[in-house]
Amino acid sequence: GPHMTELLFNKRLQVLVKSKDTDERRSVIRVSIELQLPSSPVHRKDLVVRLTDDTDLYFLYNLIISEEDFQSLKVQQGLLIDFTSFPQKFIDLLEQCICEQDKENPRFLLQLSSSSSAFDHSPSNLNIVETNADKHLTHLSLKLLPGSDTDIKKYLASCLSSVKEEKQQLQQKLRKTEEDLT
Repeated sequence: GPHMTELLFNKRLQVLVKSKDTDERRSVIRVSIELQLPSSPVHRKDLVVRLTDDTDLYFLYNLIISEEDFQSLKVQQGLLIDFTSFPQKFIDLLEQCICEQDKENPRFLLQLSSSSSAFDHSPSNLNIVETNADKHLTHLSLKLLPGSDTDIKKYLASCLSSVKEEKQQLQQKLRKTEEDLT
């Protein structure tokens, strides 16, 4: 059967964007995190992280983290949590970034850095960094891959269908209001 997904987080965040040849600039991206629930008990849950930009529909980065992927991430980055508590920990860090993003010197920052000169077809790292007077601490660094043409088409199709749905709901509301008025 089709994958069921559970949306855990979907918000716009300020992010410091850095590519190879450019200065760091502030931007806003949407981060969504969802849990893909297995279609059969044999399959494991996967965590899907997606970066999009409301103003640039071709901007799409994806990361699917399986339990196995998480184990190596955990070892590489010295994470002290298990896979089941990882999504909430990740969300807590993102919420910290949101709380801090309007401050002069935010303590928690979201960074998106690409090793190539443009954000086109190369992986990018999404980092959550805590800074204070004497040190920078990276709490989490995730390598995201740019969406393929197919990914982008799927994403655009889902954007379009949700817009259509919203439009229908608004039309129904409007009709109801008009009926109430007459």
